[in-house]
Amino acid sequence: MLLRTRVTLIVSITYSLLVAGLTFAGLKSEELADERYAQATLNGQEIFWRKLVENTVQRLETDARGIAGNMQIVTAVDHRDPAQTLVHMGPLAEAMKTRGTVSRLEILDRDGELLYSSRGSLLEPPILDAGTVRAIVDGKRPVRGVLQDASRTFTATLAFPLQIGGDEVAGIAVLAADMQPPLSEFQASTGSDIFLVDRNGHLAQGTNDALWSVFNGKISVRKSRLLTWAEGEKYYSVVVLPVQDGFNRVIGALVTARDVSETQARQRLIRVIAIGAVIGFLVLVLGIFYVYLRRSFHPLDEAIAVLNALSRGDTSVTLEVRNDKDEIGRIAGTVGVFRENTVKLDLMQQRRERQRRRQELFIRLQMLKLSEMLEEEARAAILSDMKQIEAMAERKAGSEDAADSGKGELEVLGVAFQTMSDRIREQHLSLETLIAERTREAEVLREALRTRDQLNALRQELDFARELQLSSLPQVFPPFPDRDEFQIHAAMVPAKEVGGDFYDFFLLDHHHLGIVIGDASGKGVPAAMFIAIARSLIKAVAPLSRSPGECLAFVNTMLSADNPQTLFATCFYAVVDTRSGEVAFCNAGHPPPLILRQGQNVDAIRDVSGVALGVMEDLEYDTGTFTIAPDDTIVLYTDGVTEAQDVSETLYDEPRLIQTLRGLGPIHPEQVIATVQRAVEAFVGDAPQFDDITMLSLRFDRVSVHDGGIETQQRRLMLTGFQGSGGEAVPEPVSTPSPTPPSTPVPPPAPIAVSVSAVRAPAAPTNPPAKRPRIMVQPVSAPTSAPAPTPAPTPTVAPAPAKAPVMAVSTAKLIKTDAAKPAVAPVVNGASVTKRPRVVMQPPKPKPVPHTRLEVTIANDLDELARLAGLVDEFVERNSMPERISFNLNLCLDELITNIVSYGYEDGHHHDIHVKFALDNGRLITEIIDDGKEYNPFTDAPEPDLALDVDDRPIGGLGVFLVKEFMDRTDYRREGGTNIVTLEKNVTEQES
Repeated sequence: MLLRTRVTLIVSITYSLLVAGLTFAGLKSEELADERYAQATLNGQEIFWRKLVENTVQRLETDARGIAGNMQIVTAVDHRDPAQTLVHMGPLAEAMKTRGTVSRLEILDRDGELLYSSRGSLLEPPILDAGTVRAIVDGKRPVRGVLQDASRTFTATLAFPLQIGGDEVAGIAVLAADMQPPLSEFQASTGSDIFLVDRNGHLAQGTNDALWSVFNGKISVRKSRLLTWAEGEKYYSVVVLPVQDGFNRVIGALVTARDVSETQARQRLIRVIAIGAVIGFLVLVLGIFYVYLRRSFHPLDEAIAVLNALSRGDTSVTLEVRNDKDEIGRIAGTVGVFRENTVKLDLMQQRRERQRRRQELFIRLQMLKLSEMLEEEARAAILSDMKQIEAMAERKAGSEDAADSGKGELEVLGVAFQTMSDRIREQHLSLETLIAERTREAEVLREALRTRDQLNALRQELDFARELQLSSLPQVFPPFPDRDEFQIHAAMVPAKEVGGDFYDFFLLDHHHLGIVIGDASGKGVPAAMFIAIARSLIKAVAPLSRSPGECLAFVNTMLSADNPQTLFATCFYAVVDTRSGEVAFCNAGHPPPLILRQGQNVDAIRDVSGVALGVMEDLEYDTGTFTIAPDDTIVLYTDGVTEAQDVSETLYDEPRLIQTLRGLGPIHPEQVIATVQRAVEAFVGDAPQFDDITMLSLRFDRVSVHDGGIETQQRRLMLTGFQGSGGEAVPEPVSTPSPTPPSTPVPPPAPIAVSVSAVRAPAAPTNPPAKRPRIMVQPVSAPTSAPAPTPAPTPTVAPAPAKAPVMAVSTAKLIKTDAAKPAVAPVVNGASVTKRPRVVMQPPKPKPVPHTRLEVTIANDLDELARLAGLVDEFVERNSMPERISFNLNLCLDELITNIVSYGYEDGHHHDIHVKFALDNGRLITEIIDDGKEYNPFTDAPEPDLALDVDDRPIGGLGVFLVKEFMDRTDYRREGGTNIVTLEKNVTEQES
């Protein structure tokens, strides 16, 4: 590349970089100016909008004071009398309607029930929801601002409490004004089209419906921003302002749109003109600069031509010097000096050639002498080097280029010693390379050994995790040997060491069987930990749920609340009623179950399907139902079955699975699963397994036969906040009484005495901890002689066998005696009952009388926790406390007493643990007193690190943390050799 070309290129690059830097700075400056303009526009419009809303609400305050000061209205609201409220509100409403400031007027009682509506009907939903009503009543303060009613209409609303008798709230008055006036004023001030949209981006009010079709469904209302919207050749300046209600909740957005197509066109034209001007100026400058360099470098080109001729040995060329003071003149003088030096160099080269020959002869003789002193291999190497040196010297001597004919008098000697030093260096480097290779091989071997040990340890841990996961799933079949109404079998083949699938089945009561199957996202250890948590939650929540939908809704919220890795799991959970074959189920994104009808036809249940568990909190899940008949088989599976691939990546899809099941006949569930597994293996062939293959099969053989007694409904707690939306509750067991011969009248059963105290036989200090007390049940039967029609006294219970402590407990559940134990002989009206105990239904229990104190003594045995939990439930129920209090208190007692039993005693003897409950002015105070070793669980237990990921957290460590979270106050003290733990909870507040 010529010098003038390089100079031109450097100047071009420098100028281009300068222009690019200035352009970038201009763009950034324009961007900052746009941001400031956007912020100023947003702030101005937001302030103006708030002022308009505030002015609209302030116009309602005059009417509000008139309503709040009318004691007749307040008294009618306090009495919850809609007729009186209408009578007293009529004149005021007509006056407000005449003034035109109020578009809608409503009066509600303190519970949110509508007493008066300006629309005339009390059946329409009110403007305020239940949460807003509760906040106004509890806070005794008004709520003002923009609200959205059930019909998604925005109104400027003023809701204030109607107080009577001091601070008591009788009800709530709601004044609402139409949003059209402030919208029109806002449009007139900004010159833009105005739109009010709800949280989902749907238009509620607007000034240009045709323009809104451009933005419909494309604008998020969660964040205020100013953006330029391009639609074809049109450009719009769009401002989004979130609209908040009186509790700072985003209920929608105010969107303004203005056509700025003309402004955008002018800006594009200015940019094109500016860029064209810059490029044209750059081309002009570079062209002038290139012409100037070409003219300036022309003398230099001639001088270079002369130098090239001299380099070829042509000294006849000359250079005409026009001005010896400029650069060309100085170059010509230098060329003359160069010609003279060239002649002298030729003479010197001849002398160097003669000297070289003498040196070569001397070196040859010395190397021959040296070779005679070496062994044969070294001598051959020296002679070979000498021949190479001589050949090189001959090539240089015969060269026609005088300038390259030699490199000095010591050239040959230098080459010889260079060759010898190269040979020694090569041997040294070869030795070093050999040593380094051996060292690296040893290090690689040591690293391989360490890696092998780590892989072996990891493989052992994964094998242990696989065995632990498989052992945690039901593996014993048949699982319920004493039940012949159904047969069940399940199997899982993990794709990795540990799988991401799970299954389970359990009896909720005597007539309800729960079955569940699930599949977590991902594979390996994270998925296994996630499904372990999901399975434990489902199994724990299922007995407390009214329906499968409610159960999965609660589990979904628990999984979503702390899910930093955004794992999720599909799940199918069903409850089978063995008395009727009715199945209530909920499907959370899982493949539909298949029903093998009489072993012939196959039905896929696709009626109900929801979102997978762990995706989002507070989702509702529907509960569906279907019915199975005897010899019908339910087949549950994960997508590892239908998405199994062969070597050509073809899926073993659902139609193949249905074809495999069709016509199998009423075979055992284990054979059903084995048949499908063989079909999948034959289809997959040599292709690797990419997903876990899990199946669960249940065959319904017959309906349950009633045992002749009256069976009451099983007591189930309602999960607060989860009402089992969308489905029917799981049918509770209901049976009819056994027929009684008409000749023998049966009097109504006598009431049974209730006792909440436990009588425990004393144990010697050297004995192991006492076993869990037995629950002795009193049999009820008709006396041998017909008694007089007088009120039946309380039955007297004879002493039970002294094999274990005795506890008498009142319950509303089905009770019966153990046939293997001697029956208890009650005495009623002096007549001894000798008939064998039978299953009976206790009469409806009267409303429990509150007892604000309870003391329970249990042994240091974990089996005692079940008895304690029952007493806690009864205590909470008697004092009309929320059921959530019972759940939280039992969880805290389970954690603390488990720690005391497991770590507080080292002698293995029997010890008493005293638990006291006291309800005082809405606060539940619980004390746990034990004589174990000193330990403060609230300070000595390590604090869990909640910021860690799920995979990095240690197992356990959250128990004491949950106790602190559930209780309002916790305390520990040591007195007289005993540990006293105090828990305090405000039971007047509802927990979510």
